[in-house]
Amino acid sequence: MNPLISQSVLGLAGLTFLVCSSQSTMALVPNNVGVILNSGSTNTIGYRIYVSPSGEVNYVDGKGTGQGKLPEKLTKRFFHDLKVAEPLSSLPVKPDCVKSTSFGTTTTVSIGGQQSSDISCPGNPKARRLEDDAIAITKALKVVNVPNSQGKPLPPQNF
Repeated sequence: MNPLISQSVLGLAGLTFLVCSSQSTMALVPNNVGVILNSGSTNTIGYRIYVSPSGEVNYVDGKGTGQGKLPEKLTKRFFHDLKVAEPLSSLPVKPDCVKSTSFGTTTTVSIGGQQSSDISCPGNPKARRLEDDAIAITKALKVVNVPNSQGKPLPPQNF
């Protein structure tokens, strides 16, 4: 990221650019933005949620793009839980987590170049807290995993 661009400038407008940028444009998620990614499944579309430390959020799901602001308490809890869980790649997955072929999805969180394993099968309390955060964030934003027949595929993630 260009050092001349301050974090305050890359607020909601910058995140909107990241979510809505065209396929030919390459964009980077700032290191301080937390991302919640649901893979979708055979029958569902999935979603991506970009959370800034200020609580400003941009998301894309099968219904399209949106933005919002999370409550400060939820924002702080999410970023605290991300920090406590580092390195995210070391979070364990529950070994006996069985998912439906048609409706089973994977949900991961990432920040600063780190990405978790599937937090929807949490293998320890740190992963469970991140799963709880992701559920609370999706509920607060009314982001849902839309059935394929009721929405549009997500645009490519260009970073």
